[in-house]
Amino acid sequence: TQKEAELKALQAQINPHFLYNTLSLINWKALAAGEEDISRMTLALSTFYRTALNRGRNVLQVETELSNTRAYLEIQSMLHDGDFDYEIEVQPEILQCESLNLILQPLVEKTDGRGKITVRGWKEDNCVWFMVEDNGVGMEQEVADKILTMESKGYGVRNVDERIRLCYGEKYAMKVESVVGKGTKMTIHFPAKQLVDIQKSQSS
Repeated sequence: TQKEAELKALQAQINPHFLYNTLSLINWKALAAGEEDISRMTLALSTFYRTALNRGRNVLQVETELSNTRAYLEIQSMLHDGDFDYEIEVQPEILQCESLNLILQPLVEKTDGRGKITVRGWKEDNCVWFMVEDNGVGMEQEVADKILTMESKGYGVRNVDERIRLCYGEKYAMKVESVVGKGTKMTIHFPAKQLVDIQKSQSS
C-alpha cells in the first residue's frame, strides 16, 4: 500500500547505512578537495556512530569500545581546535574482552578549556579495569561523591555506574576521586570475560 511504501521510505532515511554512505561521500569529496581536516572529522564521526549503534547490541569487545572513545576524543579535539590532548594506554590482553557499549564515552566527555584526558586500561584480579583521568579544575571530594547519586546533573556518568552495577553486581560500583585545581579520576571495573562472536555462535 501507499502508506507502507511511505513508511519504508522514511525508514530508509533513518537507516544507519544512509548515514554511513553519506559520510563516506563527504569524506571522498573532502579528500578530492584536499580538505584533510574535514576527512578526519568525517571518518571519526562514522566510526563513532558505527560503534555507538553497535547493531542494537548492549555488549561489544573492549577494542571496539576503545575505537568509539578514540573517535569521540578526536572529534572533541577538533571541535576545540586542539585545545586539549588525550592519551589512551591499554594492555593488549583486555582488547578481546567483553565490555558494555558506551561506558567510556560519558567518562571522557570534556567541554571546558584546555587540558589532557588520559584513559588507561588493564587486567587485574580477573577483571578489566579502566581509569579516566583529567588535569582540569577538579572539585571538592564531597561534590565528587554526589556525582553518582540522584542529586547529580552528570546523568551520563551516573548511567555508566548504574549499568555496570546492574549487569555485574554492586561490588563493581564506579569510584570517583577529585582534587580542586588538579583534576578528576574515575575508575570502573568489571569481570574479564571473552566476548563470544554472536554471528559465529549462531552459525555453528
